[in-house]
Amino acid sequence: MRGPGLKIEDITLAGWNLAGIPLLVAAGGLLAAVMSLGDAPNTAAGVIQLAAVAGAAVAIATRPAGVDGGPPPPLPGAGGSADGRMAFIGPLAFAVAFVAGSASTYLGVDLEGPIIAGAFGVIIVAMAVGDRLPVIDARLRRALIFPFIAISAGIFNGFAADMLSGLDVGALVSALTVDETGFGLFVIGMVLAGLAVFYAGLIVAPRVLIDPEPEHGCVVWPLRFALYIASAIL
Repeated sequence: MRGPGLKIEDITLAGWNLAGIPLLVAAGGLLAAVMSLGDAPNTAAGVIQLAAVAGAAVAIATRPAGVDGGPPPPLPGAGGSADGRMAFIGPLAFAVAFVAGSASTYLGVDLEGPIIAGAFGVIIVAMAVGDRLPVIDARLRRALIFPFIAISAGIFNGFAADMLSGLDVGALVSALTVDETGFGLFVIGMVLAGLAVFYAGLIVAPRVLIDPEPEHGCVVWPLRFALYIASAIL
């Protein structure tokens, strides 16, 4: 059994958020477009984003080697039941909608609806026939979904930057020590709640569906969220 704690992916993702994405966006070019929501025609960026969605679909439609004939690892939920897995369909569809919508804008073709429907179908089928899914190496499975997570992280970074750009963090922290404590807590809570919605869809759902942590997920994910927000603020 694995103990609770951060993984190498968490440190890598925080570093990617802290330095990698800002550097790419500042440099411009194809990679910057890939890590952003589509706003103008860019065929190469659109193709890469679609490939990332396809990689995520392949990862979800497989199970890691070593699960000999048994069901895939349970996801967080009551006893790791199907109900627990169902909770992540919405957030993952949310992430797919953003990346697919971005790719559609880049390609100038309306692909968002069919892609979301296809991804939704893959998730449902994978959950229904989990013990009969094709088996691939666990490292390959995680590698397949990593581009989707990296692009989702770039999109999340953009949302976080927009939400935090007009926020004076220092003033809010100062407000917590004076009579405006309630107002400061309210504003911070609203901002964090908004970011948590995007984080759940763009970061948590893809990873949880590939590498579930039924024992400690509810403990570790808030820590990961705090690390990720700290990297966004810095």
